[in-house]
Amino acid sequence: MIAALLSSFVRLFTGVQARWFGSAPDDDARRVYFANHTSNFDFLVLWSVLPDHLRKRTRPVAASDYWRAGRLRRFLAESVFRGVLIERKKVTTLS
Repeated sequence: MIAALLSSFVRLFTGVQARWFGSAPDDDARRVYFANHTSNFDFLVLWSVLPDHLRKRTRPVAASDYWRAGRLRRFLAESVFRGVLIERKKVTTLS
């Protein structure tokens, strides 16, 4: 329910609309949707234009340091968006 309210608010606030040219959402196809800049709001805008049944299956990938800073952000990222949070700072390489 929180997810539906957020997506409705984002569409109302931004006026964003999806235009599917030759790649309409398909339940059987795997897709990657991405924004062309680096705002933490980007994924929410992209996510909000997906049909409800696909939004439930779509998981954003986002920066851990931003989305785990504070109880509200953590709740949204983990419980509402079910995001995959990526560490940007303490990254190590495998030898």
